[in-house]
Amino acid sequence: MPNFIPRAEYAQALAGWQLVKRCVAGAREVRKHDEYLPMPDPENKTPENQARYKQYKKRAMFLNVTGRTRTGLMGAVFRKTAELTLPAGIEYLKENASGDGTSLEQLSKESVGECLDTGRGGFLVDFPPAESEDGVSSMADLATKRALIHFYDSLAIIDWEEQVIDGVKRLVYVNLQECVTEFDPVELAREKYVQNRVLLLVDGKYVQRVYREGFDDYDEALPTDKAGQPFDHIPFSFFGAQNNDASIDKSPLEDLADVNILHYGNSATVEESGFISSQPTLFITTDIDPDSFIKLNPNGMHIGSTRGYNLGKTGSAELVQATESQLARTLLKDKEEQMLMIGARIVQQGGGAETAEAVRIRYSSDNSVLGTIAGNVSEALKRAILDAERFMIGEPDEKGTVFWLNQSFFDETMTAQDILAQVQLWQQGFIAKSDVRTNLRQGGVLEADRTDDKIDEELASESPVGGINEQ
Repeated sequence: MPNFIPRAEYAQALAGWQLVKRCVAGAREVRKHDEYLPMPDPENKTPENQARYKQYKKRAMFLNVTGRTRTGLMGAVFRKTAELTLPAGIEYLKENASGDGTSLEQLSKESVGECLDTGRGGFLVDFPPAESEDGVSSMADLATKRALIHFYDSLAIIDWEEQVIDGVKRLVYVNLQECVTEFDPVELAREKYVQNRVLLLVDGKYVQRVYREGFDDYDEALPTDKAGQPFDHIPFSFFGAQNNDASIDKSPLEDLADVNILHYGNSATVEESGFISSQPTLFITTDIDPDSFIKLNPNGMHIGSTRGYNLGKTGSAELVQATESQLARTLLKDKEEQMLMIGARIVQQGGGAETAEAVRIRYSSDNSVLGTIAGNVSEALKRAILDAERFMIGEPDEKGTVFWLNQSFFDETMTAQDILAQVQLWQQGFIAKSDVRTNLRQGGVLEADRTDDKIDEELASESPVGGINEQ
């Protein structure tokens, strides 16, 4: 088996991806990693200091702003269903895109979430292994099996290569690392192993190889389209936070996660300070020597006890309680404001006096990033659908294939005047009927999944609407 080493850019971005994913997972996951909350006295290796650090970390509060922001952004995209139209030969993708019951919409949700976390991901269109010995798909395979779309997160895409061929930059190599679990029903045991799925463009033909960890050989297949011809490209579609090329885009949530971790550290300091300063300390003065004091007070001194204590002729006692430091609390508040500035505003409760237009302006930077992500995922998933059509129906139907995620992140319902204006534009011949219906969908008047064909079918089945004076 070759020594598969992740690409340099992958290794550089890995720490940032893991940071965001751990923040999204929540406090339990963050607390597993001591590097996010350094020990106050790292040189002190005594058991006492180790025990103190455990309590220090336990008292720290991780306010999961990163995860809540992600949820809010996802909700903004999927507040409306995606526009989706598929040719008859691949309609099964709507409900079962990847072979495990995952719908196209659920696949897009995973992809948008991954793009928010890491800024990239990809779709592989694949066909079940061919039955023939040479690995070439036969007509019988094409008749009984279905092409599937598999989602790969950024952690799985460990290496890739692009080359300029005939003046066009093309993807010639992708290495997808997979963790496979096999269940033995006899032994009731699970075996886990790693395999690398290598996608190659060799002499202008798409070849797929699978290398299992610990084995020197590999399985090779030459996927073909419905006509039995090999693919002239790798059916793998990248998507990113900025564009859909193979390069790594910065994670949209990484800056927020960085501040979230610093806020976590400030929280630990505040809680530690509060824990220490809230505990009163007893100070006593007495003219009794230590040995005599122990004899006179054999049980020591207990705060809150109903016993009396012998402090001698001139003894006195007082409780001293330190005041809390305000610096740590100030730093904590600063981090919260910074997180709001970066993007957490979307989960903040808005004031009732703020107009909708003011909200749109205030959130414009967040929406531009989110709109780019929704558009990039839509384009990548449509390319994957077209590749699935090459497997299943031959020539892809680009005009008859529609997949587009919602980019209207605020309520923009059209008024009666807006609707009337659209109808007048259609009647006067400035726009087509399909344009009116598209605008009505974007304005929230029609549901996104109400296609023109569905509307026309329902209109054809209904009786004509009569005038108000007709009997």
